[in-house]
Amino acid sequence: MASVSTTVRNPKGPPKSVPAPGGRSLAGAVLDSSVGAKLIVALTGLSLVLFTIFHMLGNLKIFDGPDAINSYAYFLKHSLGALIWIARAGLLAVFVLHVALAIRLSRRSRAARPVAYQHPGSVQATVSSRTMIWTGIVVGLFVLFHLAHFTFGWIHGAEVEPGKVVPYLELQDAQGRHDVYSMVVAGFTTPWLALLYIAGQIALFIHLTHGIQSSFQTLGLKNRRCREAIRLLGFAIAATVLLGNLAIVVGVWAGFAPPLYRSV
Repeated sequence: MASVSTTVRNPKGPPKSVPAPGGRSLAGAVLDSSVGAKLIVALTGLSLVLFTIFHMLGNLKIFDGPDAINSYAYFLKHSLGALIWIARAGLLAVFVLHVALAIRLSRRSRAARPVAYQHPGSVQATVSSRTMIWTGIVVGLFVLFHLAHFTFGWIHGAEVEPGKVVPYLELQDAQGRHDVYSMVVAGFTTPWLALLYIAGQIALFIHLTHGIQSSFQTLGLKNRRCREAIRLLGFAIAATVLLGNLAIVVGVWAGFAPPLYRSV
């Protein structure tokens, strides 16, 4: 009688082979994961904070007079050449990536718990942390308005002569450079525009107060030992940006940068 050979087989069957990613890029995997998305939001957020600080410092040149800020604007637009357009494209990509991933993370968080906590732990949460998504939306809309106002000159104009209104982009100083000084003064001596910019800066301050701390925490730099120091650093940076930008708006409005033309 022939013997029948048997082999022991795992009741669950042979292990299934895991298919290869099929050409999926590492960048796609990082963007799709919540951890990777949080890291990118933190890094892009800090990059935008640095840009905001340098942008503010450049705009403060308006108090040095027309030649100072017009020379600075001319350097950025003409002396840097293609580099300025590369920087603008990179900044736009960083901004869009930051906003898109932040919104997606917020939606994922809500989808993970469709039913709210019976006792929400918002007692210790700050106004800044509870309103991050909303202040972010306000800041995003403000940036679009800022571009339409000063970059593209679609919103406002300056009266260079009685009855002659010139779009912002056509303003020129005595040396034939774009007259950024008169453009800024024409904008911020208009009450409704000044108030709108003040509101935008307040929203930015609230967003940065929590956003900077959150970025450090996501990057693993906020621990028990330096928690308070990072909280103070985030508040200090947000307050510096707020006061610097408000100084430009309120200072121009108060006459510390005298107008060359009338705003309309």
